[in-house]
Amino acid sequence: MVQSSEIARARKDFSVCVLDGDPGQTVLAMHLLDRAGFPAVATAHPAEALAKIRSGSSSVILADCTLVGMDSRAFLEKAFRQDPRMSVILMSALHSVDSAIEAVKHGAYDYLCKPLDFARATKTLDELAERLQELRLSESADQDWRPLPLSEMRRMHIERVLKTCNGNRVRAARVLGIGRTSLYRFLKNTDKRAGVDVSARA
Repeated sequence: MVQSSEIARARKDFSVCVLDGDPGQTVLAMHLLDRAGFPAVATAHPAEALAKIRSGSSSVILADCTLVGMDSRAFLEKAFRQDPRMSVILMSALHSVDSAIEAVKHGAYDYLCKPLDFARATKTLDELAERLQELRLSESADQDWRPLPLSEMRRMHIERVLKTCNGNRVRAARVLGIGRTSLYRFLKNTDKRAGVDVSARA
């Protein structure tokens, strides 16, 4: 099936950093990413992946959470400290429902089994690439200015932060500098007053 120009363009502008200590899996992932049209780099060192985040040269990290010397939760925290909008996809040969839930709870966008199901991985990457493209268009679009109540501006800002954090409330609260409880309360009250289902996105 021929890719649409929109998908091809989104993939071209969406760079992937593969963090994996298995040379065979790394070569395979890089080959498949290249065939799909995603720019990609690879490393076996978490510090190098974090440097990619810091420099803004990678849009997403595809990381093996069983790398020696790397605690996945600590890595996620460091990654989001470098860039709260960064997306991290964890993968592991030791998959379990509990580990997947924990990974997502601490901010991972997805948790994939190894050997990698590349069809699923591609679908996840396409979702993220589309969101990034929409965000860039939104940020660059000229919008007519009109005076708004402070409460409305606050609601719009929180919705935007939620969107850039892929709906993850924990990360959004961290970016906003408020507690999760305060964010949940605000979303609940906003939904009641305005009928805007902001919480459904989280």
